[in-house]
Amino acid sequence: MIAGSAVPQGTQIIPVGPEAAEAACTVIRRSITHCCVLDHANDPAILTAWLANKTPENLAAWMSAPGAAVWGAYRGGTMVGFALLARATLALCYVVPEALHQGVGRALLREAEAHARQSRLAALGLESTRTAEAFYRRNGYEPAGAVQSWAGLQAQPMRKVF
Repeated sequence: MIAGSAVPQGTQIIPVGPEAAEAACTVIRRSITHCCVLDHANDPAILTAWLANKTPENLAAWMSAPGAAVWGAYRGGTMVGFALLARATLALCYVVPEALHQGVGRALLREAEAHARQSRLAALGLESTRTAEAFYRRNGYEPAGAVQSWAGLQAQPMRKVF
């Protein structure tokens, strides 16, 4: 676990397992729907495609996969953020709208990076939405390839070398 000073007051970052899949699904779906409008522009077809695999069943499987490391950000027993590291890739990192710009996403990112370093990874990769790209750049990530397109969405591959 990262140093307490890096975690916003009143927030706990803790490892979670598949039993937290439903709460994680709620966080992810709310974040995508309300925080990522720059990406989906409230287009129902794009939103439906993006959310299609964001189910508790899929999340439980991803959380249980070999090499997965998973954290929840909690405030008073309610999950307000979620991150999933799949080997050397930050596969998911989302925060609910009311926790945006309060350090929750940064604390989750720092936890994933600390785990990656402890696992002796030389770098961490991810595919950033347009909404999150500035956040990742502020945290030391750089573009690592051409922008990818899928179902009306764009993702910028990014990487941070440790």
